[in-house]
Amino acid sequence: MKKEAIFIALLLLITAIPIYQQGESAIVAPSKQGELINITAQEAWEMLDNEEDGIQIPVDVRTFGEYFDERISSPHLYDKPVLYPLQLLEIPLFTNLFIKIFHGNEVILYCRTSRRSGIGGKLLMENGYDGPLYNMVGGINAWKAAGLPTVKGFGL
Repeated sequence: MKKEAIFIALLLLITAIPIYQQGESAIVAPSKQGELINITAQEAWEMLDNEEDGIQIPVDVRTFGEYFDERISSPHLYDKPVLYPLQLLEIPLFTNLFIKIFHGNEVILYCRTSRRSGIGGKLLMENGYDGPLYNMVGGINAWKAAGLPTVKGFGL
């Protein structure tokens, strides 16, 4: 019981500490430069399939259970969907962590219907995400309706 209380206290402390820019003691400044770009499931597939325009990173903002049950399948091994739930993006520490990890990359956010990915995209833009950020309209439901491949469980 005491170990659990210490763990919870540490977790609360960690989530209260902002991520700082390297070499500076200032919090990452929010940027309103970019905007969330809505794309269709077919456009997302074409972007992922086209290697000439760079690499896009699909990010699933649903829960682990939803991700494990079924997620989009991308055409290459290097651009498989990354799970980063909206619940994490709503915590400033994890929002800043996302921005650091995916800094400058093209990211395609998706969820079941595009509601959560829209919220997540807005949060990221308000907090200074500096790369192209796409919201797949209709989410995985639109992806499946377009006849695009999905994967379940531990599959690639």
